[in-house]
Amino acid sequence: MVADRSLPTIGMLWMEGSLSFLEQMCMLSFVECGHRVVLFHYGQVDNVPDGIELVSANEIHEPKQFIVNNQFKTPVPQSDIFRLHLMKKTDFLWCDTDVLALAPIPRADHVFGYFNRDTICNAVMRLPPDSPTLNAYSEYCQDPYPIRPWVEGEEREELERQKRAGELPHASDQEHSVYGPGVMTWFLRHHDELKHASPIPVFFPLPFRRAGQANDIHVREFRDAYIKEETLAVHLWGRRMRWWIANGINRHSFLDRRLRNLGVRPGDAPLPRHGRGGLKPVEFPANLPTMRATTEEIHDATGGVVSVALLSDREDYLKAAQADLDAIAADNLYGAYTPPRVGFSRGWEHYGSDPARLNALGMSLYNYADSHQSLPDLRTPKTFAEKLVVMKLFGEVPDALISDRSKYVGSASELLACPQRTWEAHIPALPETLDLGPGQYWLKGTMSHGHKLALSFPLDRTQRDDANQKLAAWHKTKTPEGFWTGEWWRATQKPLYYIEEDLSAGDRQAGTWKFWVIAGKVQLVQVDRDRGRGRVQMLHDRDYRYVEDELSSPTSSAVELRPERFDDMIQIAEALGQDLECACVELFPVGDRICLSDIMLSPVSGKHKIRSDALDQRLGAAWTGTRLFPG
Repeated sequence: MVADRSLPTIGMLWMEGSLSFLEQMCMLSFVECGHRVVLFHYGQVDNVPDGIELVSANEIHEPKQFIVNNQFKTPVPQSDIFRLHLMKKTDFLWCDTDVLALAPIPRADHVFGYFNRDTICNAVMRLPPDSPTLNAYSEYCQDPYPIRPWVEGEEREELERQKRAGELPHASDQEHSVYGPGVMTWFLRHHDELKHASPIPVFFPLPFRRAGQANDIHVREFRDAYIKEETLAVHLWGRRMRWWIANGINRHSFLDRRLRNLGVRPGDAPLPRHGRGGLKPVEFPANLPTMRATTEEIHDATGGVVSVALLSDREDYLKAAQADLDAIAADNLYGAYTPPRVGFSRGWEHYGSDPARLNALGMSLYNYADSHQSLPDLRTPKTFAEKLVVMKLFGEVPDALISDRSKYVGSASELLACPQRTWEAHIPALPETLDLGPGQYWLKGTMSHGHKLALSFPLDRTQRDDANQKLAAWHKTKTPEGFWTGEWWRATQKPLYYIEEDLSAGDRQAGTWKFWVIAGKVQLVQVDRDRGRGRVQMLHDRDYRYVEDELSSPTSSAVELRPERFDDMIQIAEALGQDLECACVELFPVGDRICLSDIMLSPVSGKHKIRSDALDQRLGAAWTGTRLFPG
């Protein structure tokens, strides 16, 4: 959908981590209303829906330290600061990721509204750069030991004394709204800009204490009770709403209706777990070594992509990475100081410096711990997930596979059909003269697996404009997706955009089949299917026996029929994987052809946990007899 340029661009912030269906729904609601949506982030973000642009938050504000509220463990104070920098540097309209759009929000210099009789909420806000409120509010938020602006007299004198003596609590230990709505309201009133405020029903028709009714009552009853003619959006009070909907979305509720209309499935992007049954803190070894690189040196080694604040937050992971690197280097494990074979490359040489290697391994440890709640054993790894972390830094990857997949196909080409590229360029725009033969194609970008758009030639003007807008949005992704997961081979080249034929058009039999090749042999065959409102994965072994274990989604006993050319698919996958430590080769049958979709060197990115521990152990045990794990 092409954005309406007369509408303001929506700016949002997600520090890092996976989006849930709640945030996906809210973001897509603005896209549906015609807004361009830019999601700023400091770390890796997963589950980003199509149509949302990702931009590094460092381009707007790069703090030395994140201010996180210690009571609720939320980055609300940092988010409150970020949106003020956004106001000064862009003409974007700020919206929290829990604001659901119902209608387009017109462009205006001042956009904000009351959430109760007396107070403005900064979940939806726009102030012009020359606003006296914005300037005073920003100056207040630069103080990490703030004193509320309305405090006067002896009380202020006492707080100032405490501040000079180092006794005043840091912003992270004050109220979570230390930089939030109350302060914003005071500055607006003080500078006579409160007159621009919208009434409650425009953005905040749903009261905080009744947030659960978005899921508890029928959509018609909800609309009659809360949605008014002037309502443009609904603030869903995310922290409270997540607690309220933890047990599921009720059928025919307001949330259910919006999720269905926007095509968002809760099972594909679940809510994070909290409280009983939630994630446990990661335990780090005692006596971690001191890092031999400073956070500033690591920041510089990443080209400024990773902020000092983010590195400071992950200091324990970096120290654990330092301990692992020291042990690996001392024993020359994994041939750390043995150059790769001619025609191959490794992450060790790619990163080139100790600070860059430390950051790469630190990110891998963080990603692993985020899903496993423990650190991997990299000195005597046993599971597939542990060995995958090692492979990303020390495993050899053929240069041909990195530079041009079609050249790498080689010996398997006689049995395999590869989609032909019909156009490619580093410039993110389709030539006006581009006119391919009638048919179905894919427009793709190399910066992310999510950068793909189906095209049908001949293109009309609307399709061409949509494609060019996609390309322009993709080009703003300055950090390759693989950077955050340590998949260096996905971050070695400048962005490339291309069109290739869609070999599956009109005759696809059973979707994509994923062959897990480990140590040169297929150990697992995976096929994904959509079932109702969720995804299932069916697993088979090399002889096509059904495997009851679960990979990353629930399994199903509705086993897929064995493809007619299954043996040929096995042969192709093993031929493509013979020079690789491990790979997931994606193939799909079309008529009498077998087509290549992708070759993934890191099937779960070293980030997502294999649901069945026994499967993780078996795949790890099968990973032997290679250059990394010879015995």
